[in-house]
Amino acid sequence: MSFLDGKEIYPILLVSAEIFGLLSVILVGLLFDKHVFIGTYDWKSNPFSYHPLMMTLGLVFCYGNAILIYRTFRTLPKLIVKIGHAVFLIVSLICGLVGFFAILRSKNVGKRPHFMTYHSWLGLTTLILFALQWLCGFICFLVPQLSLDIRRLYMPSHRLCGKIIFVSAVIAILTGLSEHGMGSSFFTDNDAQRKRRLIMNFFGVFTSLFCVTVIYLLSKPEYQRPPDTHVEE
Repeated sequence: MSFLDGKEIYPILLVSAEIFGLLSVILVGLLFDKHVFIGTYDWKSNPFSYHPLMMTLGLVFCYGNAILIYRTFRTLPKLIVKIGHAVFLIVSLICGLVGFFAILRSKNVGKRPHFMTYHSWLGLTTLILFALQWLCGFICFLVPQLSLDIRRLYMPSHRLCGKIIFVSAVIAILTGLSEHGMGSSFFTDNDAQRKRRLIMNFFGVFTSLFCVTVIYLLSKPEYQRPPDTHVEE
């Protein structure tokens, strides 16, 4: 087995993923910082400012960590890891809902139509699928009356849907910010928006790296939590 296939590389890749993810959150947060942009964070006058930050924090960073946690802490008791997984998902859902209501309020304030673009369709679909995945996972894995056979039968679909939702969230966020950048004249020869253009481009780079690293870690069977007496997560 090569070095890159060994379990010893997992902590290095995990730390790299966390750095990429944190940089993404920091950069998207700077887009509406008062030192960078005049339209800073204000729920009343500029609710859109919370939309990319909450979606990135919830549906990318926290959700990415939620689907990695069983591999990151594969030697800890299953119950503790399951609670950590649930906490990450709750935070992801809350952030996603705040981001969703932020864009709804922004459209209402600006008297603009809702759900007119591919980004909005994909984003809404992703949020709905995430909520359904959260609900199904809660019922299947946290309701003690449910049989072990049903949990084992549902697990492959749960894992696959988790990956699809995560990648969809990343695509939705990247397309959304690109769409916002085009509408805000970020990508022109005028350097008035140079800071925000650079922030947005580097955000795209680090978000993509975070996504690729997370999916890679999920694709390697040697990083998977060993099976125990309960259903394997």
